[in-house]
Amino acid sequence: MSGSVLVKSLRELRKAKGLTMEQLASISGVSLKTISLYEHTPPRRPGRKVISKLSDAFEMSPEELLEILSSRKGGSSDYESGSDEQESILIEEIHVSRLLSLIDREISELRHLMVECASLSEGNPALARNCDYISADIDLLMSLRERFQ
Repeated sequence: MSGSVLVKSLRELRKAKGLTMEQLASISGVSLKTISLYEHTPPRRPGRKVISKLSDAFEMSPEELLEILSSRKGGSSDYESGSDEQESILIEEIHVSRLLSLIDREISELRHLMVECASLSEGNPALARNCDYISADIDLLMSLRERFQ
């Protein structure tokens, strides 16, 4: 993005290019729902196809787009106040143990689902998107698990 304004999010990049979400979806071939997801809560491991399509639409390298998406992680979302402080709640040890058990079970089920999804997704873009969502869910649960340990 040489010569361009420094942007910190996919949304800022889209707006800097003068595009609506609908226009970007049409140009890139990426669904409106996926664009919204990537703008508000970019996944830890974005799908290669999505990154490729979006980077082509923005006329930039996939690496540049990934850098923009990764700069958003850990930052504040549109729904957060922007401060680094996070709200905390007091959870009894028994509840933490139960939560960890539930998280482990869900991760295990999602991994099995991911394997099935991956084996069926070739040639089916909608199913491939679902694999991306499952992967993002697994990542979220893994990060929650880390917080509770």
